[in-house]
Amino acid sequence: MRNFQINTSPVTPLQYVSPEIYDRLWGGSTGGTPQFYTIITNEIQLDPVPGSVLTLEMLFYKKITALSGTNTTEQMLTDNPDIYLYGALLEAEPFIMNDERVGLWAKGFQQAVADLQEQDNKDRHSGSALRVMNTSGYY
Repeated sequence: MRNFQINTSPVTPLQYVSPEIYDRLWGGSTGGTPQFYTIITNEIQLDPVPGSVLTLEMLFYKKITALSGTNTTEQMLTDNPDIYLYGALLEAEPFIMNDERVGLWAKGFQQAVADLQEQDNKDRHSGSALRVMNTSGYY
């Protein structure tokens, strides 16, 4: 998960805390607008528990959908065909018996992967704001 927020005016970003901190400091409080969340098993827990219905928005990484006879493309393939092309050419190398272009394909593959990694690094953010924890909690 990259971002989790309540769509209020203004937007209320939710801060992740570990399950241990959640239980120790905030778990079980009720009423009010949530400020924190944790993930336990497959469940997201908010604190405090909302006193009304809220609209939440989550930005997350999606697992790549497997290709099949009925699913012939997916977003990663659509956005980065060069990685698949150069990767397939490199995998074919044992069958083409030392084709002189293998170095070119390897360089193309490495560059395509580096470009994708650089874009991912630019898209990342440092996470939640720095918080100092004392014996009674954050702030």
